[in-house]
This record gives sequence, C-alpha cells and structure tokens, in this order.
Amino acid sequence: MAGTRPRERILAAATRLFADEGIHATSVDRVIAEAGVAPMTVYRHFAGKDELVTATLERWSGEWLGWLRDEAGDDGDDAGARLDGLWDALEKWFADEGFRGSYVANVATELRAKPGHPAQATIATHRATLRELLQDIATTAGVPSPPGAALQLHMLIDGATAVAVVDRQPGAAASARAIATTVLTQR
Repeated sequence: MAGTRPRERILAAATRLFADEGIHATSVDRVIAEAGVAPMTVYRHFAGKDELVTATLERWSGEWLGWLRDEAGDDGDDAGARLDGLWDALEKWFADEGFRGSYVANVATELRAKPGHPAQATIATHRATLRELLQDIATTAGVPSPPGAALQLHMLIDGATAVAVVDRQPGAAASARAIATTVLTQR
C-alpha cells in the first residue's frame, strides 16, 4: 500500500477489516494500524466511524455495481446475453476464494437495529441501482412488468448470494440462473 494516498489506504484497510471481521468488531484503532496512518489522518478524512463505514460502502458499491454492469453488457445487447453475463459474473464471484457475500448486505445486517445510521442511505441506493440494472434487462427482454421482474431477479441474486456464502455453494448461481430464465420468459 506504500505510495497510495492516505484516504485510499484507510478505505482499503477499513473495507477489508469490516468485510472480514464485521464493523462492530473492528475498531478505528485497528483500521489506523492496518492503514499505517496517524489517528488525526483518519479524522481529517472522516468525522468518525459511521462516516468511514458509509464511505467504504459507497466505494464497494460503486466498484461492484460497475463490474456487474460491465459483465451484463450494454443496453443494446440481447436480454439473454445480458442475463447470461450477469449470472456468469455471479458464478465467478461466488467461486472466488475471497468471496464473503455482499459487503452491502453484510453491513445492512449489522446495522439492522440502527435505522438512522448514515450508511442506510447508501444501502438503499445500492439496492435501488441494482434493481434499475435488472429492470433494464427485463425491459430489454420484453417482460410485461419490468419492475416486478426486477424485484424477482433481485430476490434471486440475494438468495443465491446467501446460499453461496452460508452454505459454501458457489453453484447457487447456476440454480438461480435457471429460475431467472423462467422469470424473463413469462409473457
């Protein structure tokens, strides 16, 4: 991490620690040590742990959604090809040795008793943006109710992700893919 800017080192260390150990179990002091920065450096960039958690979510969400959007293809592509790209990407993600599930979903679970936490808005935005991508795919497929299909596809992704991480079943994406094909072919 030498040579990277302090803010990036802090975000990288915090994301890794929060994802691996949880946000409640990880102290800011631990993030400071891992990032190799002075305490004041963290507080110069982030007002506190809540703001740091929110920033890590924004960063992870942007990267993950960008990656998934790229894998699913552009608006002009065939809906079947886009869906295949999406599920192929999820299969690769689930099979990755570092896979720990969705960082956003994991943080949302940890913050379920804190509806006023500033990260809640980032969680909601992430989920809405994913549904927009799925709705776009459903629209391309000519599904009569794209918002309904997008919600069903989102539930399939959430379920497949949970099965992949909890049961250590990377093949969950293949099963969800078959169901997703059914969702998109209902006319």
